[in-house]
Formats: sequence, C-alpha cells, structure tokens
Amino acid sequence: MATSVIKKMLKSAVSNALSGSAAGDTSILVFPAKLRADADNGSPHIRFKALDEKNDGTTVHLYIPPGFSVPDSATYTTMDLGTMGTAESMMQGQALTEQDAIGQAAKIGGLVDMTTGGSGVGAAVGGKAALRAGIAVNPFTETQFTNNAIRTFGVNFKLISESAAEADVALQIENFFRSNMYAEVAGASTLKYPNRFKIDFWNGAKQNEYLPKIAECYLTALNSSYNSTTNSFHDNGQPVEVDISCTFQETKVLTRDELYSTEESQ
Repeated sequence: MATSVIKKMLKSAVSNALSGSAAGDTSILVFPAKLRADADNGSPHIRFKALDEKNDGTTVHLYIPPGFSVPDSATYTTMDLGTMGTAESMMQGQALTEQDAIGQAAKIGGLVDMTTGGSGVGAAVGGKAALRAGIAVNPFTETQFTNNAIRTFGVNFKLISESAAEADVALQIENFFRSNMYAEVAGASTLKYPNRFKIDFWNGAKQNEYLPKIAECYLTALNSSYNSTTNSFHDNGQPVEVDISCTFQETKVLTRDELYSTEESQ
C-alpha cells in the first residue's frame, strides 16, 4: 500500500513538472523546452532533485546522456587459516602423513627455540629438511570479504539553446548543480553540509525500471565549458552551448537489500 502511494505521488509530481502549466515554475527546470512535450509521449529522461533540509529543493529534467554507467565493486582481502585449516582438513577425513611431519618441522623447531631460548637453529634445521624434501606448509589461504565500495559515477550534458529563453534555463541548470555542491556557513567555525541529490530515470511520467536505482548522492565535481564547438551568442550575451560534466558519489555503501528495495530506491 505504501509503495503504491509513493509511486502515484512521484508519477503525479513528474507529470506536473513536465506539463506546460509548470513552464513558469523556476523550482522545476526542463531542458530543452521540447522535453516537456516529448515526455508526454513517453520520452526517456533523467531527473535530478536537490534535497535540502525539507527534502523539497529544485528539480531538473534532462535527456538521459549516452553511455551512462554506474560502477559496482567490492573489496576483498585474504586470510591464512594455518593450523585451523589443518584441523578442518583432518575433520574432513584427510590423514596426517610423513610429508606433514616434514612440513611442520620448521614450525616445531621454532617453538623449541622459543621454549629453550635458542638462536633459531631448530627452525633452520626443520626448514632445511622441508626444503630438501620439496615440501611446503599449506597456509590454507582463503578470500575474505571486507566491504562494498561507495559508488561514484559521472554524467555529461551538452546544452545547446535554440533561444535566449532556453539559454537562461541552461544557466539556471548550471547554477543548480554548482550551488547545491557547496557548503554553507553554519557558525564561526562550522559548515553546513551541501545538499544531497536524488537521481532517477523516467519514461514520461512513469519511472524507468530498466535502468539502475541510485541512492542519495553528493555532487563531488562539476566542470562547465562554454561554446566548445561554436562562438555564437544570443542577443543578451548568453552562450549558445553550455557543457556540464558532473561527478556524483552516493552517501553510503549500499547493501543488497537497499540496492533492490523499491521504496528506498524511489
């Protein structure tokens, strides 16, 4: 029931955002202008929502950039089970052999040295015996999971305006990303965290279930360039082209439950 209500609320919000009646609302930015009409026909697009203290910041709707990718990774290390591995092997039916005794000779010699205060002769003798016999002690090395990585991904947009009004929207979108990635002064020696972003994919007013779900993010890098392929300006001096490159990082490491949780992802 709760999931159904959330979906209906989101669908209504996106539909209203992309409708012509929302064209004058500066809290909802759509580029290019024709995306409003295209989205009504089910055109895929991406939505960015700035999450302030009330989770009610500006939203931006853009076409999905080509080549969008989200890297998933995990970190592993290794652990040597040692004598615990030997014990486990014996419990599984593996019998001790003469080679085991030779292989353990260096360890046994080392223990003798420690007990008697020897100079390492025992370990050296035992190690030599194993070396000559071509025997090595099995460390029973296994892979140990450490953690998953916080996901980082980038998006690139080329905003080519066909009118001065569209150029103004492109500037607003650029400022939307820039202003929300910066911290605010909270006190004499403290800063308030930058706003987070919620990023999701849509087909018209319906959420796209075929693209990855992204958790809340921080914008960690922004690069803007102007008129990269032209030197044209609109009448008021607005550049015709604005290229925006953004790098986002999710706010935390996700678990499998969070990755595929419908309510969390929406």
